[in-house]
Amino acid sequence: MTAAARSDDAAFAAQRAAQERRKALAPWLLMLPALIIVLLFFGLPTLYMVRMSFNLHFDQRLYVPGFTFEHYINLFSNPLFTGAILTTVKLALVASLATVAIGYCFALLVWLKPARWRLLFIGLALAPLLISEIAIIFGWWMFFPKNGLLSYALLSAGLIHDKVSLMYTEFAAFVGLVYVTLPYCFFILLSIFDGIDKRLLEASADLGAPPVRTFREVMLPLTWTGILVAFSQSFIWTMGTYATPSALGPDTLWTMGFLIQEQMLGKHNWPMASALAVVLVAGVAAVMILTRSMQSERNSFHV
Repeated sequence: MTAAARSDDAAFAAQRAAQERRKALAPWLLMLPALIIVLLFFGLPTLYMVRMSFNLHFDQRLYVPGFTFEHYINLFSNPLFTGAILTTVKLALVASLATVAIGYCFALLVWLKPARWRLLFIGLALAPLLISEIAIIFGWWMFFPKNGLLSYALLSAGLIHDKVSLMYTEFAAFVGLVYVTLPYCFFILLSIFDGIDKRLLEASADLGAPPVRTFREVMLPLTWTGILVAFSQSFIWTMGTYATPSALGPDTLWTMGFLIQEQMLGKHNWPMASALAVVLVAGVAAVMILTRSMQSERNSFHV
């Protein structure tokens, strides 16, 4: 091989390596604007919040620069805060399970319906997303009181003998949370159903499988990923919400969102509010990691 040929091969190899580097770098360059936005508007505020949670607090001052674990110790030793954490987790867990169950049935119904009915049901699911959360709360205020629509409906149906008020109860807060998060779960699950071949149901029926077995061995494994994503979406939202449980629930329903607002604006204790927020973010991150690991284990099992 001549020197000129070796030089051409080296130049070609260098050019090929440069192209590979540019190809590997291209996705990062495309993501760079989004990464900058995430770091500026999420990463830095989160770091500031974590640092704020270790500051001191005296009298009515917002915070005093320093370093202490007092707020975290108080957070996990004071029954007020531990009770709020347990209440928040319980409410989020129950509401998320109910949301996934209702959303799954609704998405399955829409998936099985003819195309002419599909737009109608999707429009119904979109309706809550077109209304602000405050407007939805005002709507429930007309529904749950003693003279509200629910009381009249139950009286007309003969299910009760006197007017009843469900306003400012845990049930009202639960219904409000389910109503707000249901559209998101519905669309997540519907997208999963749309990726399933309906002929699988016919094949299962032709092989003699009853509907329950078809659901357990065909539909449930195929939609498991969507169930996990819908649950995590609902759980994360209900863990951090403030307006709905505060407006519809009783005064004794103290959630983490309520305590963060109370510590921040009522008692002007920014370090304690930040500590509560850090624990809330850590809990949300733990749920995301757990659902992701369950999804990965399920996928590896099927592979």
